[in-house]
Amino acid sequence: MPRWMPDAGPQRILAVSNLVYTLGSGLHLTAGVLYFTEAVRLPAGEVGLGLGIAGLLALVLGVAVGHLADRRGARGI
Repeated sequence: MPRWMPDAGPQRILAVSNLVYTLGSGLHLTAGVLYFTEAVRLPAGEVGLGLGIAGLLALVLGVAVGHLADRRGARGI
């Protein structure tokens, strides 16, 4: 068994599920960019700018909401 492969059991299941999630996310983002540039006919610069702004906003809001969830409880938030 290669050293990078986790042992059989929960660690391997988690690693495989993370791999599937990561591949799916990458395919979804790629398809989204192709959709906006080819079907909607937005310029690539606008699509990149919009995705960049959305990514920064998600990063900032994710940290802020995570901090709020730690203070108030995740269920209420």
